[in-house]
Amino acid sequence: MRFFRCSRPRAFTLVELLVVIGIIAVLIGALLPALNRARRNAHAANCISNLRMLQAAQLQYALDNKGWLIQAGFAHGAAPANEGVAWLNTLQTYYQNKLVARCPSDDSIHFDQPVPGTNPPVTRRTSYGINNFLDKDLCPWGGPYLRITQVRSPAATIQFVEMARAGSFAAADHPHVENWDGSDAALHAPRNASNQLEINAHGNRPKSFESVANYGFVDGHAETLRFRDVYQSKQRNRFDPAVAQ
Repeated sequence: MRFFRCSRPRAFTLVELLVVIGIIAVLIGALLPALNRARRNAHAANCISNLRMLQAAQLQYALDNKGWLIQAGFAHGAAPANEGVAWLNTLQTYYQNKLVARCPSDDSIHFDQPVPGTNPPVTRRTSYGINNFLDKDLCPWGGPYLRITQVRSPAATIQFVEMARAGSFAAADHPHVENWDGSDAALHAPRNASNQLEINAHGNRPKSFESVANYGFVDGHAETLRFRDVYQSKQRNRFDPAVAQ
């Protein structure tokens, strides 16, 4: 009678384990950028959806109010005089579902913590704000643009923007576009704008003409655009209805 000895399964050697770990590390390194891009694109798409909802509510508001554009409800660095008239609250009554006030990629700490320097303390209410050219009390020159019919190119004129997530504008619901150029638009505009808007909310370098963010337009559509596509100078931009095209 012959007896057979059962052999033990051969364990991995240290070299083999290191090779496997190395392969896994390479795969993770190759997949992570793609996963990050996919997540960033998903956040940008959800943010676009939020802006479209805001624009749809604005159009309904205009239909019910003789073409009037919604106005800002609270000021830069200060609590609103009347929270009940804040534009987000007003538009909510014109949309059947709950308006989403926060961009999925908005990680601002100021939704919970007051913005430094505000008195009384003010927290961030929404990721979005209104182009100040379209507010009767904030329009810096020209206008005022009170109704949609006064906006020459609704499809080219920005209405809703993504506000800066940190700094003194984190609790504001509008930027001050007239202050962006400084002494040299090509040098100062992206830097100055990034203090008020999150111009790289969805990619590319911060404080750059290549920074990417989402913008809602008066006609109801929304787009993901580079900063250079929406602003180059006071004479070439898509905020001022007098020059937007």
